[in-house]
Amino acid sequence: MAPAPQTGLPGNCTTDEPPQEAVSLDALPFAAALLDANGKVRAVNRAWNTTECEEHYTSLAVQCGIRDVLEGRTGSFSEKRNTVSGVPCSVTVTPHGSGALIIRQALEASQTQASQKMETVGRLAGGVAHDFANLLILIAGYSDILLSRITEQDAWWPELNEIRLAAARGARLTAQLLGFTRGRAIEPRVLDLNSVVTGVERMLRPIIGEYIELRTALALTLDRIVADPGQMEQVLMNLLLNARDAMPQGGSILIETSNYEVTDDLACAHEMEPGPGVLLSISDTGHGMDASVIEHIWKPLFTTKEGKGTGLGLSTVQQIIKESRGAVSVRSVPGQGSTFTICLPRAPQSAGDAETLSPPRPELAGSEIVLLAEDEESVRTLLSHVLRSRGYQVLEASNGEEALHIFEKRAPEIHLVLTDMVMPRMTGRELGEQILRIRPDAKVIFMSGYTDDVLRHTGAFGSGISFLQKPLFPEVLAAKVREALDTPSRPFNPR
Repeated sequence: MAPAPQTGLPGNCTTDEPPQEAVSLDALPFAAALLDANGKVRAVNRAWNTTECEEHYTSLAVQCGIRDVLEGRTGSFSEKRNTVSGVPCSVTVTPHGSGALIIRQALEASQTQASQKMETVGRLAGGVAHDFANLLILIAGYSDILLSRITEQDAWWPELNEIRLAAARGARLTAQLLGFTRGRAIEPRVLDLNSVVTGVERMLRPIIGEYIELRTALALTLDRIVADPGQMEQVLMNLLLNARDAMPQGGSILIETSNYEVTDDLACAHEMEPGPGVLLSISDTGHGMDASVIEHIWKPLFTTKEGKGTGLGLSTVQQIIKESRGAVSVRSVPGQGSTFTICLPRAPQSAGDAETLSPPRPELAGSEIVLLAEDEESVRTLLSHVLRSRGYQVLEASNGEEALHIFEKRAPEIHLVLTDMVMPRMTGRELGEQILRIRPDAKVIFMSGYTDDVLRHTGAFGSGISFLQKPLFPEVLAAKVREALDTPSRPFNPR
């Protein structure tokens, strides 16, 4: 396969262009404003000078989005609104220098429909994530219980461990789904990219299809990177599934990794830091793309799979790689396939080894009384088993009202309340507030299938409260319970 010479890695950089701050906003075909590091308007273009623009800029949602972007909690913020005349438009905030750039532009009918579709997906994702997380808790929990009863030499150990690892991947995918539709904080750590590739390859090989050959050429001694493991899996899955879709009649996919030195020119061209890096490339022998398609592939909502794609895969890939301080490029020839190349900086030499899924730690035990409030009976049974097997006494409640009645009768005896956030009749938040009014020094751990960022943004609980993200593993539950019990009580401030 001979890729075309479209711009990719490496690239050239010139210094005779005007600095980014000096580029005129009036060159933009839509309303735009530059904000300083405090979120104040520093400059606007002619299209911005309308009352509607100012109203959108000063709205609470946009101001919160600006603050999140400036403080680094999210890579960008976007909101769909209607103008006074009813025309749908988008308001987007992205980092720019030490401040941010805010733009407002009208949406075409196709964009509006795609946006509405994604909003619907977001609502559905939020609705099913909690139940799906509960299912993964059962898979992970019972596989952990069985693994704790055997050794690695047992004939059943490899299969049970694969079930456990699959539950972990499912947990990350659930978080990615919520993160894509609602926004979530990334959790970068030191990673072995080869291990990520191997895991995704094993997971996707059955759905790639027998008519496509999937090969890997991984460096034997690959430098570590710093990235969010779930996001790296998402990048690989997006690129591999795109490659599969580009070969409906069959073909081959090659995944390669290697160490790479990021030169000054490359660093300048792709806004990276020069120095040691790691390359990841995914090549296919599919139908390829011409220059006009390549020009648009990174734009959100652009897709060549009419009726089958959202047009968000590659824009998500680009955003993830930028957040990881890397760069992504593509080379393609119509009829001869495509190669996507990702370059990421090497992890600092002082960074520790990649984290791995730790085995169960039965020493995280105790004898305290724990009040467990969980409306899903199967999950409640599992969590009770995990805690009792570690020596805790467990009082079970199937909803918030029942848990409150138990606490009112036995408040002095109860050392910890472990409650789901989403329950009928009384939510976990309401239960927590009632419990801490009765006993301000009580310790409460909230559980939820939603991300903690989503709960904070929606006012589900205040800072300083223990939180467990569903789905969770038994050892994670045991560690959090032990940590909460051993930590001095703090005042409860739900707002």
